[in-house]
Amino acid sequence: MIILGLATMTESSAALLIDGKCAACVEEERFTRIKHSGGFPFRSIAAVLAQSSLSLADVDAVAVYWDPYRLAFRARYLIETFFYNPKLFCEKIQRAFCVWHGAAGTDSGWADMFKTAKYLQRSGACAAPIRFLDHHECHIAGSFFISPFERAAVLIMDGAGEEACTTWARGDGVSFSKLDEHRLPHSLGHYYAAVTGYLGFKMLDGEYKLMGLSPYGDPSGAQWIRKNFLLDRGNGRYALRTEVLDYHRALRGRFAGAFADYFGEPRPRSDTAEFNDRHRDIAASAQRAFEEVVLAMAGEMRRCTGEKKLCIAGGCGLNCTANGKILTAGVADEIFVPPAPHDSGAALGAAVLLYSRLTGKRPEPMVHAQYGPQFENGALTEALAQFKGLEAEQLDEEELLARCVETLVSQGVIAWFQGRMEFGPRALGNRSFLADPRRDDIRDVINEKIKKRELFRPFAPSVKAEKAAEYFELHQSSPFMTIIVPVRAEKRAVIPAVTHVDGTARPQTVEQKDNPRYWKLLDRFEARTGVPVLLNTSFNIQEPIVCAPKDALATFERSGVDALALGDYWVRRRSRC
Repeated sequence: MIILGLATMTESSAALLIDGKCAACVEEERFTRIKHSGGFPFRSIAAVLAQSSLSLADVDAVAVYWDPYRLAFRARYLIETFFYNPKLFCEKIQRAFCVWHGAAGTDSGWADMFKTAKYLQRSGACAAPIRFLDHHECHIAGSFFISPFERAAVLIMDGAGEEACTTWARGDGVSFSKLDEHRLPHSLGHYYAAVTGYLGFKMLDGEYKLMGLSPYGDPSGAQWIRKNFLLDRGNGRYALRTEVLDYHRALRGRFAGAFADYFGEPRPRSDTAEFNDRHRDIAASAQRAFEEVVLAMAGEMRRCTGEKKLCIAGGCGLNCTANGKILTAGVADEIFVPPAPHDSGAALGAAVLLYSRLTGKRPEPMVHAQYGPQFENGALTEALAQFKGLEAEQLDEEELLARCVETLVSQGVIAWFQGRMEFGPRALGNRSFLADPRRDDIRDVINEKIKKRELFRPFAPSVKAEKAAEYFELHQSSPFMTIIVPVRAEKRAVIPAVTHVDGTARPQTVEQKDNPRYWKLLDRFEARTGVPVLLNTSFNIQEPIVCAPKDALATFERSGVDALALGDYWVRRRSRC
């Protein structure tokens, strides 16, 4: 059975499931080279089919990650808006009109959703039935069904599905049941995005920057937020007062309300505007309030389900700090967060959900994220021929690894392009910049001279799975960099470049069987230095993570990185003398 899963709005993507096994997953942004690309994923569909030498005619069913026909609740929510804020009601009606007609500068995803069936079926390219599925049910399936757990509680948190913003569920074998919902306007995703915009970051893009800034501030403002904005309703429930800081107005750069009255003027959206203590305190307070809500929900779910294991998905599942707090607080014994918990991952969730409904089975658990395109030496050679300013030498694996280690211990930075591209927003050892984590100064070097981003932004470690517990307070696998945990006190001075200001880190555990070449590099680095850890950050500079060899070569050429391991090739810049 071949099922094509689609995410067709923002963060669009495609996934291919063959007989319950994930064959391919890829995000549209990797091909368009535009971050968070939305709309119909033409390129992603072509890519996942090509990886299995299939066409649309071979597909047995198409699963779409949203049901666009369930709009009644949103209509009721819109009518309610009219009574408490007529001006906002008019703004939303205007935006909805622009979105539907694809006006410039608006997301035409809803229209694309309705056009899906027309494109796939009336073109004659695909005769398979198309199923539009509940968005949060796709998230549930895309976390629990691909987890290693036979039973677990499941927590979904995002901006909004058709009507739900947060869903509690319980998974058991090949089925799940919903336990509770928070519906619009009570959205944790909207809460976090609005504060992101308030701090001058781009909404629906810079939320991870807010999270990265938060350890530097004083979270005492969380008390005001919980009392006035993100309210505690008891028994793990919460409510959001949107009039305090409205998400939809924030999208337009408007931040009037009680939040601004209390915290002061919003930070201008500017790459040059400074961060001060007030901004850091706002980030810390917003993050702390978010964590309090998540911990309360996770605790109540454990109490009412008795389940000790927890799956998390939805865009808020990218909040690795909150994920880690669930573990360190003992609220769950083990958690699973998929590599793409946000909307692009729901393409896989849709395919998995439909597969389980059609067969009564679960797919294979996901233990790695290597589901994108792979390029053989011929494609690498062809790409190299287009870059006259670079020189390449083909090496056997041991010599390639030896040169990488020598460069790293000599205070260099390498680009690492190997195997199949990862699915999701994290570089996990196939499309990475790598450095020595023992160098405290390397963070500023990479942020300022290579990644060209804010200096407060942290970096994550990759560690051999069998050595992870020696360096981190982590007692489970973490292959997708989705959990922040404390670095062991005695190791913080050993790996300062990947230790956050609060003594934590976001580790990726690397199993030899899942990524043998990357594991070997960690192993060779350990043999040379005694440390089985590397600093690993995504192979990109203000763009999506590189996909094809030409992307990697172009990014390497304009970076300050010392060398590129491109498959079996060792690539350097030509000497100018």
